[in-house]
Amino acid sequence: MKSKPAYIVIDTNVLISAGLLPNSKSAQVLAMAVEQFVIAQNDSTWHELETRIARQKFDRYFEKDGRLKHLIQIAQSIKRFESIAKIKVSLDETDNKFVELAIDSQSNIIISGDPDLKSIQVYEGVEILSPSIFFDRYQSSIK
Repeated sequence: MKSKPAYIVIDTNVLISAGLLPNSKSAQVLAMAVEQFVIAQNDSTWHELETRIARQKFDRYFEKDGRLKHLIQIAQSIKRFESIAKIKVSLDETDNKFVELAIDSQSNIIISGDPDLKSIQVYEGVEILSPSIFFDRYQSSIK
């Protein structure tokens, strides 16, 4: 019997950082997450990623078609979920969508560099980990 895939939620800031700096901790974390999990996304989190990565301030980091290539790479590693849960747990209401996605996808982990999300630490069994903590915890699982 095929086992159910483990889903993980990765905040927009980590996904963009991985594309901006291919040798960064965020890039390593994204590679580890893709190898061990399926990235959960919903319309709201994907829209945030698409609109934020398009900001002019990132132009100097991406070569021609670099943003598109990064989005395609991420898209190949995701599963989309319908937004069902409605949660108000973060001081920054725009961050609630990541906790909601974790609940909807039955993810146990959110990777985020966002201070408001990280301050929650755990919500209904969902751990919110910084990229560094995730890396330290899961690097030994990579063979």
